[in-house]
Amino acid sequence: MDLGTDLVNSLLIHLGVTALLLWPAHRLVIRAGLPRRWPLWLALPLLGPVIFLVLLAKTPWPVLPVRQPKMHPRERLKRERAAAQAAASE
Repeated sequence: MDLGTDLVNSLLIHLGVTALLLWPAHRLVIRAGLPRRWPLWLALPLLGPVIFLVLLAKTPWPVLPVRQPKMHPRERLKRERAAAQAAASE
């Protein structure tokens, strides 16, 4: 095989891998609140994935609000009753 065929084959493999990685990378940056264009770095041969990973690692991610713990309705009712009893006894 000659150099041209090897180059075309490696570029086709890169295109296939990039197509597989674009969707998860796009979902990751959307959920993290980062710029939506960052997954396009993956299309750059050889250095693209490295640049994308460095951007993810070195950029400060936005701070999301703390999630309230999900409680079972019985547990929530139990805590509300305990709080009401504590307030009534004071």
